Amino acid sequence: MQELDGLIGAIYEAGALPELWGEMLDTVSSQVGALGGNLIVSSSAGLTITSSPFAAEITRDFAEAGWNAQNTRVDRLLARANHPGFLTDADLHTSEELASLPIYKEFLTPRGADAGAATVITGANHDGIVIAFEAFTDHETSQKAVPILNRLRPHFARAAVLSSRAQRERAAIFLEAFNAIATPVGLLDVRGKLLATSDAFVPLLDDLVVDGIARMRLIDTDADKHLAELLQTASLQKTGASIVLRNERKLGTAVLHLIPTRRQARDLFSKVAYFAVVARPDNSSLPNADILSALFDLTPAEATVTRGIAMGQSTADLVRELEVTQETIKSHLKKIFAKTATHRQSDLALLVAGFR
Repeated sequence: MQELDGLIGAIYEAGALPELWGEMLDTVSSQVGALGGNLIVSSSAGLTITSSPFAAEITRDFAEAGWNAQNTRVDRLLARANHPGFLTDADLHTSEELASLPIYKEFLTPRGADAGAATVITGANHDGIVIAFEAFTDHETSQKAVPILNRLRPHFARAAVLSSRAQRERAAIFLEAFNAIATPVGLLDVRGKLLATSDAFVPLLDDLVVDGIARMRLIDTDADKHLAELLQTASLQKTGASIVLRNERKLGTAVLHLIPTRRQARDLFSKVAYFAVVARPDNSSLPNADILSALFDLTPAEATVTRGIAMGQSTADLVRELEVTQETIKSHLKKIFAKTATHRQSDLALLVAGFR
């Protein structure tokens, strides 16, 4: 096994540079026989989970399937929060429970993830911090790993508290700037989880946006489906995207711009992958065709039609102005709707007008 000094060094490096937590958890996991690990922080701002690469998929599936609502692993771990060490699933459940509880029988065991080890750490400002290692080959292996993990626990604790404080201070400074100009912005991680918001973003919650357990969700089901699809694409982290936000009456009222963080921003906000900026359609000026082409990958003709619709022109107006047939305009609109994730001309106009 790798020398403990090397692991301890990696732990403190992650404490100073929180973007390294995932890599560090995988390094430790590989030394103790686990698949991967999670850093779970619970605070007044909500639940934040940092997963190692090998544990990310199963952790996401677990949350999206709703198992956090009936998670006896966490409930029993928290009930023994004063225990000064790691506890395994076999410590927290009887063998009968491991074989029969739905969380194990229906989700964890079929995925080979029923054997884990976790500990609770009291964090800064009353944060609850859980360090969990997932998917040991079996319960015996997880129990054999506990003495090693307990030796590392004080170092995990110090590093986790350091990371928590740094992240909170960085986010607070950033959001203060947006509060000063009354801009609605949310900070999202790579999975779309809402980490923090500016004051102006708060009134949007439960009106247009829902702070979901696994990721931010949109009230409009079509827009939310599109958001889910975007979050699965690598291109979103390079180019960003814009989505029309509709209320419960299906009326478009705003535009959500997903702006990917660049290198400098990620250095400051290691968990933040996107800035979610909400714009209201109150522009007196509209972006030109070149900008629209760049934003939505439109052809020059599609960009011209898009700008015309945003300016209030009808399809008949565009037929006359562009000297094309009605069928050509309809063909352009079909492609434009697909590229901009809109379905109606009114939504397309709202989307374009939402750019400041």
